[in-house]
Amino acid sequence: MKLRLEQISAGEDEVIIRYREMTAQIEQLVDLVSQDQAKMLGITENGQSYVRVDDIFYVESIDSRTFAYTDKGVYQVTASLGQLAEQYKKRGFFRCTKAMVVNIYKIQFFKSQAYGRIEATLENDEKIIISRKYANKLRQVLQEGMTDER
Repeated sequence: MKLRLEQISAGEDEVIIRYREMTAQIEQLVDLVSQDQAKMLGITENGQSYVRVDDIFYVESIDSRTFAYTDKGVYQVTASLGQLAEQYKKRGFFRCTKAMVVNIYKIQFFKSQAYGRIEATLENDEKIIISRKYANKLRQVLQEGMTDER
């Protein structure tokens, strides 16, 4: 893919995307350019605040409550794991266990584990386990991403 940047002195900023075939990579560019930064309302001990979806490392369900983890803190959110995985699929949210959704764009390393599981090391050096039930789906998602980038 070729990238061309051009600085202008006046007028409105403009992004033109030329493509032969719509791929997942092109769709991500379109989503990035056409949408504002996606945010969700999170609750902390100090009150409510908005959290950028792209800043979330993972979301976990504990005792029927859902928590989003970022490098700045932990936020309780009202959406369910299933809703978050579906709504933010294009932003890298992936269901990795029954009780967790991970942002695959925040994963640094993968390591195979016994019984078909995968250990993922996140950018904040936290380690999570992707259960074998979801490991094959993750491999498929990563393979499709690699195919689209060629």
